[in-house]
Amino acid sequence: MSTSSSAEAPRRLICCIGTGGTIASEPTAGGLAPTRQDSFFRRIRSHPSLTSPIHFDSSSVSFSSPVNTIQVGKNIKYPRLITPELDDNGISVEYEILDLDRHLDSSEMTPSEWNIIAELVYENWNNYDGFIILSGTDTLAYTAAILSFLFNKAGKPIIVTGAQIPLSRPRSDGWTNILDSLFVTGTLDFAGVGIVFNHQLLKGARATKSSPNLFGAFSTPCVPPLINFNVKITYDTSTNLPKRSSTPPPPLLKLLTDPSVLSIHIYPGMTGSLLEAQIIAVPTCKAVIISAYGSGNLPINEKSGILESLKRMVEKEILVVVISQCGIPNVYPLYTQGRTLLSIGVLPGYDLMHEAAFAKLIWLVSRPELSFKQRQELFETPIAGEMSL
Repeated sequence: MSTSSSAEAPRRLICCIGTGGTIASEPTAGGLAPTRQDSFFRRIRSHPSLTSPIHFDSSSVSFSSPVNTIQVGKNIKYPRLITPELDDNGISVEYEILDLDRHLDSSEMTPSEWNIIAELVYENWNNYDGFIILSGTDTLAYTAAILSFLFNKAGKPIIVTGAQIPLSRPRSDGWTNILDSLFVTGTLDFAGVGIVFNHQLLKGARATKSSPNLFGAFSTPCVPPLINFNVKITYDTSTNLPKRSSTPPPPLLKLLTDPSVLSIHIYPGMTGSLLEAQIIAVPTCKAVIISAYGSGNLPINEKSGILESLKRMVEKEILVVVISQCGIPNVYPLYTQGRTLLSIGVLPGYDLMHEAAFAKLIWLVSRPELSFKQRQELFETPIAGEMSL
């Protein structure tokens, strides 16, 4: 962690972990791709909103000037940068980019990569004042959700961000997303996992990707944004923002990397045999998300065979969770179907987004010390503000 000279405002030191994705993509013969090269850092180093001319003389450094990197295991750390003043108090922020050894399109993100990211944050916890995960957008909300559970109640900010248009292309939204992320992690008294996108701070365990085209790619349908970065910065008054503290992260949990959580979408004509065949095909399955109609309704008539299939899954100690297919979800046992499912041990997903349900289940089944009953009970317990009962 870093401070400036006594004549200046103190500066926080932030670690930016680069994973690839659209924000880091460059033109290739096959189209835009998150190739791992120095171009990403060179662009940031040259941007006046992200690099202070007081601390970095861009006139003497061209885009093609050498970049002195440090090898950290398989990863690469780039030289430290300092932002211009980010607020009216004259606060600037120092930050370092730590690039993973392989840049990914975010559709390739798996629990194995989540383990790598979590381990880097955990190992560097005492070296930085906050963390920014630079990610592709397709699985960005999933990454934010799993980090919300892995670093629950820890006393520093962890922000996940990215871009709809790469930094290498005109009109990129990545510049403001990085700048707002540095503002949150470097100037605000905020702790917890969040998503910064399109001038908003969203709760990490509540978010979903709602558009592949809009700059406002992410939303939290069941709760308002925590912060809106407009001309005037406004805060959600219904929520007490978690404050920075000395609370360390929980012990690092190693997530299971074999397929352990399946997701099945209910559609007209779905039968129990179709449902069960998908589970049987994955011997390592420990949990199933059922995306059902409306408030959690399923065809449970005897002819469909679904109820008997779900009952057999629960008897095999597979966590079965029902969430809603609706864009603004809320699963509750209002109808006969819902109450019947509860009676056989199927768990309601309340207002969980799919991303949070998936992350929470992986977090639960990766904990061998928990019994099946404890996993069921913890699923129905809000852990990281991911749902409302």
